[in-house]
Amino acid sequence: MFKKTMSDKSVHYKSTKLKDDFANELRTKVKEYFKENNLNQFANTSSKVKAVLGFVIWGIFYSLIITNLVSFNAGLLMIAFMGLGLANIFIAFNLIHDSCHNAFSKNNKVNYYLSYSMNFIGGNRYLFTRMHYAHHGFVNIAGIDVTLETHGMFRFTPHEPWQYKHKWQHFYTPLLYCLTLLHWVLIKDYKWFFCEMNIGNEKKIKHPLKEYFILFISKIFYYGITLCLPLLLLPVPWWLVTIAWVNMHLLPGLLLSLLFQVTHVYDGTHYPLPDNDGNIDNNYFMHVLETTTDFSRENRFTTWLTGGINIHVVHHLFPYINHAHYLPLSRIIKQTADNFGLQYNECPSFWIALKFHMKMLKHLSKKEAEVPQYRPDVTLQYEMDNLSLP
Repeated sequence: MFKKTMSDKSVHYKSTKLKDDFANELRTKVKEYFKENNLNQFANTSSKVKAVLGFVIWGIFYSLIITNLVSFNAGLLMIAFMGLGLANIFIAFNLIHDSCHNAFSKNNKVNYYLSYSMNFIGGNRYLFTRMHYAHHGFVNIAGIDVTLETHGMFRFTPHEPWQYKHKWQHFYTPLLYCLTLLHWVLIKDYKWFFCEMNIGNEKKIKHPLKEYFILFISKIFYYGITLCLPLLLLPVPWWLVTIAWVNMHLLPGLLLSLLFQVTHVYDGTHYPLPDNDGNIDNNYFMHVLETTTDFSRENRFTTWLTGGINIHVVHHLFPYINHAHYLPLSRIIKQTADNFGLQYNECPSFWIALKFHMKMLKHLSKKEAEVPQYRPDVTLQYEMDNLSLP
Protein backbone atom coordinates (compact mmCIF):
# COMPACT_ATOMS: atom_id res chain seq x y z
CA MET A 1 0.00 0.00 0.00
CA PHE A 2 2.92 2.35 0.63
CA LYS A 3 5.24 1.12 -2.11
CA LYS A 4 6.52 3.33 -4.94
CA THR A 5 4.46 2.85 -8.11
CA MET A 6 4.92 5.90 -10.36
CA SER A 7 7.09 5.79 -13.49
CA ASP A 8 10.44 7.59 -13.75
CA LYS A 9 9.70 8.39 -17.40
CA SER A 10 8.79 11.94 -18.48
CA VAL A 11 5.99 12.22 -21.02
CA HIS A 12 5.46 14.77 -23.79
CA TYR A 13 2.78 15.31 -26.42
CA LYS A 14 3.92 15.05 -30.02
CA SER A 15 1.50 17.10 -32.07
CA THR A 16 1.23 18.23 -35.69
CA LYS A 17 0.01 21.47 -37.22
CA LEU A 18 -3.19 19.84 -38.40
CA LYS A 19 -3.98 18.50 -34.96
CA ASP A 20 -3.25 21.89 -33.44
CA ASP A 21 -5.82 23.55 -35.73
CA PHE A 22 -8.62 22.16 -33.56
CA ALA A 23 -7.06 23.41 -30.34
CA ASN A 24 -6.35 26.88 -31.76
CA GLU A 25 -9.85 27.30 -33.17
CA LEU A 26 -11.36 26.17 -29.87
CA ARG A 27 -9.29 28.62 -27.85
CA THR A 28 -10.37 31.44 -30.17
CA LYS A 29 -14.07 30.57 -29.84
CA VAL A 30 -13.88 30.36 -26.06
CA LYS A 31 -12.23 33.79 -25.89
CA GLU A 32 -14.91 35.17 -28.19
CA TYR A 33 -17.64 33.73 -25.96
CA PHE A 34 -16.41 35.61 -22.91
CA LYS A 35 -15.83 38.81 -24.87
CA GLU A 36 -19.22 38.78 -26.62
CA ASN A 37 -21.09 38.08 -23.37
CA ASN A 38 -19.04 40.55 -21.32
CA LEU A 39 -18.08 37.83 -18.84
CA ASN A 40 -14.91 36.80 -17.08
CA GLN A 41 -13.73 33.24 -16.51
CA PHE A 42 -14.12 33.25 -12.74
CA ALA A 43 -16.93 32.49 -10.28
CA ASN A 44 -20.23 34.26 -10.76
CA THR A 45 -22.69 35.12 -7.99
CA SER A 46 -24.24 31.65 -8.06
CA SER A 47 -20.87 29.96 -7.55
CA LYS A 48 -20.02 32.25 -4.66
CA VAL A 49 -23.37 31.64 -2.98
CA LYS A 50 -22.84 27.89 -3.34
CA ALA A 51 -19.44 28.12 -1.68
CA VAL A 52 -20.95 29.92 1.31
CA LEU A 53 -23.88 27.49 1.36
CA GLY A 54 -21.49 24.55 1.64
CA PHE A 55 -19.99 25.90 4.87
CA VAL A 56 -23.42 26.83 6.22
CA ILE A 57 -24.62 23.26 5.68
CA TRP A 58 -21.42 21.97 7.30
CA GLY A 59 -21.98 24.24 10.27
CA ILE A 60 -25.58 23.10 10.70
CA PHE A 61 -24.70 19.41 10.78
CA TYR A 62 -21.69 19.97 13.03
CA SER A 63 -23.78 22.02 15.44
CA LEU A 64 -26.37 19.25 15.62
CA ILE A 65 -23.59 16.82 16.55
CA ILE A 66 -21.47 18.84 18.94
CA THR A 67 -24.36 20.45 20.88
CA ASN A 68 -25.79 17.04 21.74
CA LEU A 69 -29.07 17.70 19.92
CA VAL A 70 -29.16 14.35 18.08
CA SER A 71 -27.13 12.03 20.32
CA PHE A 72 -30.29 10.76 22.05
CA ASN A 73 -30.97 8.70 18.94
CA ALA A 74 -28.26 6.58 17.26
CA GLY A 75 -29.94 6.82 13.87
CA LEU A 76 -30.10 10.62 13.97
CA LEU A 77 -26.46 10.78 15.06
CA MET A 78 -25.48 8.62 12.07
CA ILE A 79 -27.46 10.86 9.72
CA ALA A 80 -25.87 14.01 11.15
CA PHE A 81 -22.35 12.62 10.67
CA MET A 82 -23.24 11.52 7.12
CA GLY A 83 -24.59 15.00 6.42
CA LEU A 84 -21.25 16.40 7.56
CA GLY A 85 -19.46 14.09 5.09
CA LEU A 86 -21.78 15.11 2.25
CA ALA A 87 -21.15 18.78 3.09
CA ASN A 88 -17.41 18.06 2.83
CA ILE A 89 -17.64 16.80 -0.74
CA PHE A 90 -20.07 19.58 -1.67
CA ILE A 91 -17.39 22.05 -0.57
CA ALA A 92 -14.77 20.05 -2.48
CA PHE A 93 -16.81 20.09 -5.71
CA ASN A 94 -18.00 23.67 -5.56
CA LEU A 95 -15.10 25.58 -4.02
CA ILE A 96 -11.88 23.61 -3.56
CA HIS A 97 -11.73 22.20 -7.09
CA ASP A 98 -12.01 25.60 -8.75
CA SER A 99 -9.75 27.30 -6.20
CA CYS A 100 -6.94 24.80 -6.77
CA HIS A 101 -7.14 25.63 -10.48
CA ASN A 102 -7.14 29.41 -9.78
CA ALA A 103 -10.61 29.45 -11.33
CA PHE A 104 -12.67 30.80 -8.43
CA SER A 105 -11.26 34.30 -8.05
CA LYS A 106 -9.19 36.50 -10.37
CA ASN A 107 -6.98 37.08 -7.33
CA ASN A 108 -4.65 34.09 -7.04
CA LYS A 109 -3.99 34.83 -3.37
CA VAL A 110 -7.71 34.43 -2.71
CA ASN A 111 -7.69 31.13 -4.58
CA TYR A 112 -4.67 30.02 -2.57
CA TYR A 113 -6.29 30.66 0.79
CA LEU A 114 -9.66 29.26 -0.24
CA SER A 115 -7.98 26.08 -1.45
CA TYR A 116 -6.91 25.40 2.14
CA SER A 117 -10.50 24.31 2.63
CA MET A 118 -9.10 20.98 1.43
CA ASN A 119 -7.20 20.68 4.72
CA PHE A 120 -10.37 21.63 6.59
CA ILE A 121 -12.21 18.59 5.17
CA GLY A 122 -9.36 16.17 5.86
CA GLY A 123 -7.18 16.38 2.75
CA ASN A 124 -4.08 18.36 1.88
CA ARG A 125 -4.19 21.38 -0.44
CA TYR A 126 -0.53 21.25 -1.44
CA LEU A 127 -0.52 17.57 -2.37
CA PHE A 128 -3.97 17.61 -3.98
CA THR A 129 -2.95 20.47 -6.26
CA ARG A 130 0.23 18.75 -7.43
CA MET A 131 -1.48 15.40 -7.95
CA HIS A 132 -4.53 16.87 -9.62
CA TYR A 133 -2.43 18.88 -12.06
CA ALA A 134 -0.53 15.69 -12.89
CA HIS A 135 -3.81 13.89 -13.56
CA HIS A 136 -4.93 16.71 -15.84
CA GLY A 137 -1.74 16.64 -17.84
CA PHE A 138 -1.62 12.88 -18.41
CA VAL A 139 -5.13 11.42 -18.32
CA ASN A 140 -5.23 7.61 -18.57
CA ILE A 141 -1.47 7.28 -19.14
CA ALA A 142 -0.33 4.35 -17.01
CA GLY A 143 2.47 5.13 -14.57
CA ILE A 144 1.97 8.90 -14.99
CA ASP A 145 -1.71 9.55 -14.27
CA VAL A 146 -1.88 9.33 -10.48
CA THR A 147 -5.61 8.46 -10.47
CA LEU A 148 -4.84 5.09 -12.07
CA GLU A 149 -2.67 4.11 -9.09
CA THR A 150 -4.74 1.92 -6.76
CA HIS A 151 -2.17 -0.23 -4.93
CA GLY A 152 -3.17 -3.04 -7.28
CA MET A 153 -6.68 -3.24 -5.82
CA PHE A 154 -8.33 -2.23 -9.11
CA ARG A 155 -7.35 -2.60 -12.73
CA PHE A 156 -8.33 0.72 -14.29
CA THR A 157 -6.06 0.27 -17.32
CA PRO A 158 -5.01 -2.71 -19.47
CA HIS A 159 -1.41 -1.76 -18.67
CA GLU A 160 -1.89 -2.56 -14.97
CA PRO A 161 -0.47 -6.04 -14.19
CA TRP A 162 -3.37 -8.48 -13.89
CA GLN A 163 -3.98 -10.21 -10.57
CA TYR A 164 -6.43 -12.98 -9.83
CA LYS A 165 -8.57 -10.73 -7.63
CA HIS A 166 -9.19 -8.44 -10.60
CA LYS A 167 -11.39 -11.19 -12.02
CA TRP A 168 -14.06 -10.01 -9.59
CA GLN A 169 -13.37 -6.27 -9.57
CA HIS A 170 -16.67 -5.28 -11.18
CA PHE A 171 -18.35 -6.81 -8.11
CA TYR A 172 -16.14 -5.52 -5.30
CA THR A 173 -15.15 -2.13 -6.72
CA PRO A 174 -18.31 -0.26 -5.60
CA LEU A 175 -17.80 -1.57 -2.06
CA LEU A 176 -14.19 -0.42 -1.95
CA TYR A 177 -15.16 2.94 -3.46
CA CYS A 178 -16.98 3.55 -0.16
CA LEU A 179 -13.57 3.56 1.55
CA THR A 180 -12.16 6.31 -0.70
CA LEU A 181 -12.48 9.18 1.78
CA LEU A 182 -11.37 7.06 4.74
CA HIS A 183 -8.30 6.07 2.74
CA TRP A 184 -7.73 9.72 1.82
CA VAL A 185 -7.85 11.11 5.36
CA LEU A 186 -5.96 8.19 6.96
CA ILE A 187 -3.48 6.88 4.37
CA LYS A 188 -3.32 8.55 0.95
CA ASP A 189 -1.65 11.85 1.85
CA TYR A 190 1.00 10.14 3.98
CA LYS A 191 1.71 7.64 1.19
CA TRP A 192 2.31 10.35 -1.40
CA PHE A 193 4.35 12.51 0.98
CA PHE A 194 6.68 9.79 2.20
CA CYS A 195 6.69 6.94 -0.33
CA GLU A 196 6.41 8.47 -3.82
CA MET A 197 9.13 10.57 -5.42
CA ASN A 198 7.38 11.11 -8.76
CA ILE A 199 4.07 12.82 -9.52
CA GLY A 200 3.32 13.02 -13.23
CA ASN A 201 6.29 14.65 -14.94
CA GLU A 202 7.66 15.92 -11.63
CA LYS A 203 10.48 13.57 -10.68
CA LYS A 204 12.46 13.11 -7.45
CA ILE A 205 10.29 15.61 -5.62
CA LYS A 206 11.47 17.16 -2.38
CA HIS A 207 8.57 18.66 -0.51
CA PRO A 208 9.12 21.93 1.39
CA LEU A 209 9.61 21.38 5.11
CA LYS A 210 6.66 23.63 5.96
CA GLU A 211 4.32 21.30 4.05
CA TYR A 212 5.15 18.45 6.44
CA PHE A 213 4.17 20.65 9.38
CA ILE A 214 0.97 21.73 7.63
CA LEU A 215 0.17 18.10 6.81
CA PHE A 216 0.37 16.92 10.42
CA ILE A 217 -1.20 20.01 11.99
CA SER A 218 -4.21 19.98 9.62
CA LYS A 219 -4.70 16.22 10.01
CA ILE A 220 -4.68 16.57 13.80
CA PHE A 221 -7.17 19.44 13.46
CA TYR A 222 -9.48 17.34 11.28
CA TYR A 223 -9.33 14.29 13.54
CA GLY A 224 -9.78 16.58 16.51
CA ILE A 225 -12.94 18.42 15.48
CA THR A 226 -14.67 15.53 13.72
CA LEU A 227 -13.77 12.63 16.04
CA CYS A 228 -12.01 13.60 19.27
CA LEU A 229 -14.37 16.42 20.33
CA PRO A 230 -17.52 14.31 19.79
CA LEU A 231 -15.85 11.48 21.74
CA LEU A 232 -15.17 13.88 24.61
CA LEU A 233 -18.43 15.84 24.62
CA LEU A 234 -21.20 13.43 23.64
CA PRO A 235 -22.84 11.28 26.34
CA VAL A 236 -22.84 8.17 24.15
CA PRO A 237 -20.55 5.12 23.96
CA TRP A 238 -17.20 5.71 22.26
CA TRP A 239 -17.86 2.93 19.78
CA LEU A 240 -21.06 4.63 18.57
CA VAL A 241 -19.21 7.87 17.85
CA THR A 242 -16.43 5.94 16.11
CA ILE A 243 -18.92 4.05 13.93
CA ALA A 244 -20.69 7.33 13.11
CA TRP A 245 -17.32 8.91 12.17
CA VAL A 246 -16.49 6.01 9.87
CA ASN A 247 -20.00 6.19 8.43
CA MET A 248 -19.42 9.90 7.72
CA HIS A 249 -16.95 8.91 5.00
CA LEU A 250 -18.69 5.94 3.34
CA LEU A 251 -21.52 7.31 1.18
CA PRO A 252 -19.59 10.52 0.35
CA GLY A 253 -16.60 8.35 -0.59
CA LEU A 254 -18.72 6.26 -2.92
CA LEU A 255 -20.20 9.34 -4.59
CA LEU A 256 -16.83 11.05 -4.91
CA SER A 257 -15.27 8.00 -6.57
CA LEU A 258 -18.10 7.31 -8.95
CA LEU A 259 -18.53 10.90 -10.11
CA PHE A 260 -14.86 11.13 -11.06
CA GLN A 261 -14.22 7.59 -12.29
CA VAL A 262 -17.11 7.44 -14.77
CA THR A 263 -15.56 10.39 -16.64
CA HIS A 264 -12.32 8.53 -17.51
CA VAL A 265 -12.76 4.78 -17.01
CA TYR A 266 -15.62 3.83 -19.30
CA ASP A 267 -16.48 1.71 -22.27
CA GLY A 268 -15.07 3.74 -25.16
CA THR A 269 -12.11 5.42 -23.48
CA HIS A 270 -8.48 4.96 -24.53
CA TYR A 271 -5.19 4.36 -22.73
CA PRO A 272 -2.27 5.84 -24.69
CA LEU A 273 1.29 4.82 -23.89
CA PRO A 274 4.40 6.91 -24.52
CA ASP A 275 7.07 5.59 -26.89
CA ASN A 276 10.64 4.91 -25.75
CA ASP A 277 11.39 8.64 -25.87
CA GLY A 278 8.33 9.49 -23.75
CA ASN A 279 6.29 10.89 -26.64
CA ILE A 280 2.51 10.58 -26.81
CA ASP A 281 1.44 10.54 -30.44
CA ASN A 282 -1.30 13.14 -30.06
CA ASN A 283 -1.83 16.71 -28.96
CA TYR A 284 -3.36 17.41 -25.57
CA PHE A 285 -6.78 18.57 -26.78
CA MET A 286 -7.38 15.45 -28.85
CA HIS A 287 -5.98 13.34 -26.04
CA VAL A 288 -8.68 14.74 -23.73
CA LEU A 289 -11.42 13.98 -26.26
CA GLU A 290 -10.27 10.36 -26.39
CA THR A 291 -9.95 9.83 -22.64
CA THR A 292 -12.73 11.93 -21.09
CA THR A 293 -16.51 11.90 -21.18
CA ASP A 294 -19.41 13.99 -19.86
CA PHE A 295 -22.64 12.85 -18.28
CA SER A 296 -25.93 14.70 -17.79
CA ARG A 297 -24.36 17.64 -19.60
CA GLU A 298 -27.64 19.53 -20.06
CA ASN A 299 -28.95 18.75 -16.56
CA ARG A 300 -28.48 22.03 -14.71
CA PHE A 301 -29.21 20.58 -11.27
CA THR A 302 -26.53 17.90 -11.66
CA THR A 303 -24.08 20.57 -12.79
CA TRP A 304 -25.03 22.80 -9.87
CA LEU A 305 -24.72 20.00 -7.32
CA THR A 306 -21.43 18.53 -8.58
CA GLY A 307 -19.66 21.78 -9.37
CA GLY A 308 -19.51 20.87 -13.07
CA ILE A 309 -17.72 17.54 -12.56
CA ASN A 310 -20.29 16.05 -14.95
CA ILE A 311 -19.11 18.40 -17.75
CA HIS A 312 -15.63 17.01 -17.59
CA VAL A 313 -14.33 17.60 -21.10
CA VAL A 314 -14.54 21.36 -20.65
CA HIS A 315 -12.84 21.11 -17.29
CA HIS A 316 -9.85 19.27 -18.72
CA LEU A 317 -9.50 21.52 -21.75
CA PHE A 318 -9.97 24.77 -19.81
CA PRO A 319 -9.31 24.05 -16.10
CA TYR A 320 -8.68 27.72 -15.33
CA ILE A 321 -12.35 28.53 -16.10
CA ASN A 322 -14.94 28.34 -13.32
CA HIS A 323 -17.55 25.60 -13.57
CA ALA A 324 -20.35 28.21 -13.79
CA HIS A 325 -19.48 28.60 -17.50
CA TYR A 326 -19.16 24.91 -18.42
CA LEU A 327 -22.52 24.30 -20.09
CA PRO A 328 -22.32 26.99 -22.82
CA LEU A 329 -18.64 26.18 -23.35
CA SER A 330 -19.42 22.48 -23.75
CA ARG A 331 -21.80 23.36 -26.58
CA ILE A 332 -19.02 25.31 -28.29
CA ILE A 333 -16.58 22.41 -27.89
CA LYS A 334 -19.08 19.85 -29.15
CA GLN A 335 -19.94 21.93 -32.21
CA THR A 336 -16.27 22.54 -32.99
CA ALA A 337 -15.50 18.83 -32.59
CA ASP A 338 -18.36 18.01 -34.96
CA ASN A 339 -16.98 20.48 -37.50
CA PHE A 340 -13.60 18.74 -37.35
CA GLY A 341 -15.09 15.27 -37.54
CA LEU A 342 -13.99 14.49 -33.98
CA GLN A 343 -16.03 12.51 -31.46
CA TYR A 344 -17.26 14.25 -28.31
CA ASN A 345 -17.98 11.60 -25.67
CA GLU A 346 -20.97 12.04 -23.42
CA CYS A 347 -23.68 10.04 -21.66
CA PRO A 348 -27.23 11.39 -21.32
CA SER A 349 -27.38 10.43 -17.63
CA PHE A 350 -25.20 9.43 -14.70
CA TRP A 351 -26.75 5.96 -14.70
CA ILE A 352 -25.70 5.29 -18.27
CA ALA A 353 -22.22 6.61 -17.47
CA LEU A 354 -22.12 4.25 -14.49
CA LYS A 355 -23.18 1.36 -16.74
CA PHE A 356 -20.29 2.14 -19.12
CA HIS A 357 -17.90 2.40 -16.18
CA MET A 358 -18.90 -1.01 -14.85
CA LYS A 359 -18.68 -2.45 -18.36
CA MET A 360 -15.05 -1.30 -18.63
CA LEU A 361 -14.24 -2.66 -15.18
CA LYS A 362 -15.66 -6.02 -16.25
CA HIS A 363 -13.66 -5.91 -19.48
CA LEU A 364 -10.44 -5.10 -17.64
CA SER A 365 -11.12 -7.94 -15.21
CA LYS A 366 -9.99 -10.31 -17.96
CA LYS A 367 -6.27 -10.98 -18.13
CA GLU A 368 -6.20 -10.75 -21.92
CA ALA A 369 -8.25 -7.53 -22.08
CA GLU A 370 -7.08 -4.97 -24.62
CA VAL A 371 -8.15 -1.38 -25.18
CA PRO A 372 -7.00 0.74 -28.14
CA GLN A 373 -4.50 3.46 -27.33
CA TYR A 374 -6.15 5.88 -29.77
CA ARG A 375 -9.20 6.26 -31.95
CA PRO A 376 -7.38 6.12 -35.30
CA ASP A 377 -10.56 6.15 -37.36
CA VAL A 378 -11.15 9.71 -36.13
CA THR A 379 -7.81 11.43 -35.62
CA LEU A 380 -5.98 9.85 -38.52
CA GLN A 381 -8.93 10.31 -40.87
CA TYR A 382 -9.01 14.01 -39.98
CA GLU A 383 -5.35 14.35 -40.92
CA MET A 384 -5.79 12.37 -44.11
CA ASP A 385 -8.75 14.51 -45.18
CA ASN A 386 -6.83 17.72 -44.56
CA LEU A 387 -3.62 16.52 -46.15
CA SER A 388 -5.54 15.71 -49.31
CA LEU A 389 -6.69 19.31 -49.68
CA PRO A 390 -4.94 21.32 -52.46
